[in-house]
Amino acid sequence: MCGITGFWQLEPLHIRAKHQLQDMIYRLKHRGPDGFGYHMDQKKGLAMAHARLSIIDLDTGQQPLYNGDHSQAITVNGEFYDYKRIRTGLRLEGFSFSSKSDSEIALPLYEKYGLEFVEHLQGEFAFALFDHKAQQLILVRDRFGIKPLFYHVGPNRICYGSEIKALFAHPEVPRRFSNTGVLQQLMHTMVPGDTAFDQIHALKPGHML
Repeated sequence: MCGITGFWQLEPLHIRAKHQLQDMIYRLKHRGPDGFGYHMDQKKGLAMAHARLSIIDLDTGQQPLYNGDHSQAITVNGEFYDYKRIRTGLRLEGFSFSSKSDSEIALPLYEKYGLEFVEHLQGEFAFALFDHKAQQLILVRDRFGIKPLFYHVGPNRICYGSEIKALFAHPEVPRRFSNTGVLQQLMHTMVPGDTAFDQIHALKPGHML
């Protein structure tokens, strides 16, 4: 179990952005006590963070992970199954890897297949991938929704995180209950995509944003 969080906004990052990102990822320390990793792009308004629980590749598996020219960055919570076979096939095609982490296979798969790369991933996972060339942030959740991923879309930014408490650490995310969400909770009803909080959504299982 690891934790991911971050935000992407229209305007360049403010000088306080690093502290905001640290506040968000510290809320997830219990998910990844072995270290924090950050990726920030001041001009593009991007901030990504990862709380790591070391299981595979204890020495070089720090995240975020990058492709060869650092035009793509990824943070992953979870596990990709059968990654050794997939990585071997990608290496034979000429792709290189900087770690032994299962998470890294998502980057060459994205380079090879584009957005259809998710069809080649199996496991329990939730991740954020940013493509600097295409200027797109991609959030993905596994087919059964084993790993959680929540998000808020505001007028100027999108915030995301493995737990809602990480989103609440950002000052621009509203902190109020949703009448519909609370009613569903009281009725012990789980509606995919909904939460008990206003303007806070759960990425649906098997979906990409």
